[in-house]
Amino acid sequence: MLARLGNRLSALVLTLAAAAAPLAIVTSSALLAGCPKAQTGGLSGGIRRAPLDATAAAQHQGLVAEGDAAWANRADRAQLELAIQKWEAAVQIKDDDISTYDKLSRGLYLLADGWLSFEKEEKLDLFLATHKKGFDYAARGLAALSKDFEQRLSTGVDMKDAVALIGRDGVGLMYWYATNLGKWGNAQDITVVLEYKDRIVAIMSRVTELDPAYFYGAPDRYWGAFYAIAPSFAGGDLAKSWDHFQASIKLEPKYVATYNLIAENYAPKKSDGALFDQMIKTVMDTPMDAIPGLEPEFAVEKRKAELLVKRREAGEFPFD
Repeated sequence: MLARLGNRLSALVLTLAAAAAPLAIVTSSALLAGCPKAQTGGLSGGIRRAPLDATAAAQHQGLVAEGDAAWANRADRAQLELAIQKWEAAVQIKDDDISTYDKLSRGLYLLADGWLSFEKEEKLDLFLATHKKGFDYAARGLAALSKDFEQRLSTGVDMKDAVALIGRDGVGLMYWYATNLGKWGNAQDITVVLEYKDRIVAIMSRVTELDPAYFYGAPDRYWGAFYAIAPSFAGGDLAKSWDHFQASIKLEPKYVATYNLIAENYAPKKSDGALFDQMIKTVMDTPMDAIPGLEPEFAVEKRKAELLVKRREAGEFPFD
């Protein structure tokens, strides 16, 4: 019973190497030892903002371009890993490269959520370390974006309070920070989830305030899952959940991840097997190129839908 409650509460925080390193993301023993905390989030040493000389600038630009080219082929796992590798090398040269930190955080989320999550039982350490790198890079990007934000964190202010300093230009970094941190905590235990829940809620509230349409209606998609999963005493509300899911669908009806979340989180609470089936069918029937450029992400969601069907067949959902 306690484990089941832990899993439910864990889901509240849903929702994402240097050039010489091998293609597989390398994790250090320091990263993995003892499930490291997410405090200042990769800000050790502060942000280096010194201008680059011509040689370093050219090297940096070349690495970013190589990473971008590999990202375009991210449906191939090796290309996704190569993109991450090149971008990591780029920020080693230019520590205040805000846009590349954004790319890194999203790329690491995709690697963990789209590949490692299906291998989590065998590669939990790698899954955790990849998400941790994702939110660490996002935190570093936010610090590069705002010196005031960096200074607040350096004095011990929690990010849930410091994000009030971040404007719309930091929405992507905040979103990918929160999603990476949520998946990292959710894969551990209830104490980790509870430790960071308020931070994630504060960050997602800031994202919602600044750009509710971000990433195909992502804020409403998040709150839809939140209100579906939370027990009533913790704010759960199926009517609010449905309203948020519908708001996200209205913003982008072709973004299939929303339907998977309804199938996994809302339909079971309503004991609505027909709705579950309808949502899964929507995911599977939506063309891979319904949103051009997101074919790799759609492939991930279709794999998730297949897994949800297997979970239903195994009797995990209370429909039959």
